Amino acid sequence: MYYSSTLFGLVGFNKPVSVPLVVGGTNFIFGFAYFFTLNRFGRRIILLITVFGMSLSLVIVATAFHWIPVSKDLVLEAQGINWAGTLLLVTIVFYVGFFAAGVAPVALVGTELLPHEVRALGTMINTLTCWGCNIIIASTFLSMMKGMTPSGAFGFYASICGIGWVFIYFCYPEVHGMPLESVREVYTHGFVVKYAKSMQKEMKASRKKEANRV
Repeated sequence: MYYSSTLFGLVGFNKPVSVPLVVGGTNFIFGFAYFFTLNRFGRRIILLITVFGMSLSLVIVATAFHWIPVSKDLVLEAQGINWAGTLLLVTIVFYVGFFAAGVAPVALVGTELLPHEVRALGTMINTLTCWGCNIIIASTFLSMMKGMTPSGAFGFYASICGIGWVFIYFCYPEVHGMPLESVREVYTHGFVVKYAKSMQKEMKASRKKEANRV
């Protein structure tokens, strides 16, 4: 988002200013998609899909840069746009869509799962972490592209997304449809995915019994 004009101008697009409109529009549209899918699928499945999509998108971008002749000073050494540049644009748009539909809203509304007595502190830590990471990425991204090459920089962030996906798979339980008391019980057992699944099955079974009685 921060360097979209610079990035797409780098790969040969002669109207890089119009690209942020596409990227921003994608971010806006897919941001709404999260709120329509949250109650149906829950946070865990949404994060597993979107973080995997983010990681895969960054891998494709890193690979595409191998076919884009860019100097160490981030200057395009060719004229026009080749197939790799087009692939990069499309993939970045997909990346933004995955990000807007998953990580971005979860980071903002995830603190609702915290107990009331620590929710204010948790919200503060969450906000500082999100914006702190934004500052670090924004201030180091261009330097990383120069020092590690564009492929190396995007590959680095792809690996971070991959590590995040592994953490979500093994450590992020689904608490969709649970009251706060049950959510607290899940987290008192640690980040136990199987325990949360068993609790949800029990809750669904009890709800069915109550519905049948009615």
